[in-house]
Amino acid sequence: MRYVDRWEPEDNTRLFPELGEGTVFPQPDIIANLDSDRLQALDNDSEDFVIASHVLEHLANPIAMIAEVYRVLRPGGVLLILLPDRHVTFDRFREPTALDHLIAEFEDDVREVDDSHIVEFIRATAPRDAPLSEFLSDDPEERRRQIRVHRDRSIHAHCWDQDEFIPVVTFCIGQLGQRWEFVDALLTQEGGDDSIEFGILLRKSIIALQPDVMAERFDLAWNSWREVHTRHMDEQLQLRLLEAKSESIGAQFQELVAQVELKNQQVGVVQGELAALQRTKTFRYTEFGRRAYSRFTR
Repeated sequence: MRYVDRWEPEDNTRLFPELGEGTVFPQPDIIANLDSDRLQALDNDSEDFVIASHVLEHLANPIAMIAEVYRVLRPGGVLLILLPDRHVTFDRFREPTALDHLIAEFEDDVREVDDSHIVEFIRATAPRDAPLSEFLSDDPEERRRQIRVHRDRSIHAHCWDQDEFIPVVTFCIGQLGQRWEFVDALLTQEGGDDSIEFGILLRKSIIALQPDVMAERFDLAWNSWREVHTRHMDEQLQLRLLEAKSESIGAQFQELVAQVELKNQQVGVVQGELAALQRTKTFRYTEFGRRAYSRFTR
């Protein structure tokens, strides 16, 4: 297994000082700027798997990167893509990246995140009540420096949710002839309340089919999986709600039992007091006492 990163550990330490002095960055096996160098360090059909975890959203040309992964995978090899869900990250106020926009970047062979992407990112992710000048200077020279820093730190140039990203894969299959098969996926909500990511697992098929047929099969597999998986998740949610309700009812029952036991204890005390009273002259010679005791024991 080989780890690819854009920077040496000391460069990452300099670029991300907010992570603290104790942060340790792994030493990459391959140093590569995935925008300009892509995966040229790897041979065709050389890899059994590729993991791209929170990578594609940072790149100037995500479709070109998927094409590079397809090139380096052996037939039967798998690609795991994990991406942040724009709805639950600092991208929540941004629009999803349109497929047409990605296609244009691919056709133009874009190899650097341009200034407009960075400015849009800064505007969308800055606090809503803060002036933009706090994050992007009006001075041209300082603004260029700030944009360069953001480019080096590799901002989110693009953003999606799980349903918005699927057409990107379908395009790669139907229009670029990449033989991707759907294997499995991860929905954002599966990770619980703190989950911020979704994912998809793809296989480079060993079967040669027409691109339109391959794309149709992929969409069918994804939609079928999505429907069944969502229904299963809904059933699990209903089960958890029923369990929670049962626990609540059980707690209420235990509280009632405790109340009954307390009442029984109180009744026992009163009965003891009445029994003692029954042995007194007051009870024997007072009609009021006898009537009260009779009502209580009934």
